[in-house]
Amino acid sequence: MLPNVDVPETTSPRSRRRRRNLIAVAVVAVLAITGTVVAITVSGGSRSGTIINGCTIGPRTQCPDVDFTNANLANANLKGANLRGAIFNGASLAQANLSGADLTGASFDSANLEGGGVATNLSSAILTNAVFNNSTLVNVNLGGADLGTAKLTGIRPTLQIYGTPKALPTGWVLVDHVLQPG
Repeated sequence: MLPNVDVPETTSPRSRRRRRNLIAVAVVAVLAITGTVVAITVSGGSRSGTIINGCTIGPRTQCPDVDFTNANLANANLKGANLRGAIFNGASLAQANLSGADLTGASFDSANLEGGGVATNLSSAILTNAVFNNSTLVNVNLGGADLGTAKLTGIRPTLQIYGTPKALPTGWVLVDHVLQPG
């Protein structure tokens, strides 16, 4: 219980000092608890709850046209998110879950989508008119992903592609888990 701050000035200096100290302790306790909650939210492996440029990271989030340039979205769970027209230039999406996400017209210039021990998941993602320029696509799940009108430029033959995409851009093939011009 917080002390009553509407205390007449006739109280002793000792009482006023005690009340100020109690209020200060209460404020510090609230800040400490809030800081712990924020630290738990931000440090979690999924990055859910983190806010980047006004977009709350999490499944089914609605963040069209958001700018994630150079953002660290490694391990982020953006399953089923609306990220139409988002900018991921230079961003790290290593081991992120973007399955079922709408990434229509998104830009991935120099983005890192390399999944380490766990594949970056783009299964069933809508990548219509998405642009991958000099992006790293290694250990990525593209099962059911629609890349039919995506633009892939500066992409080296990419290893460890999992799943069968719904569509690939004209001039690209998937052979033995390798995405390559063909």
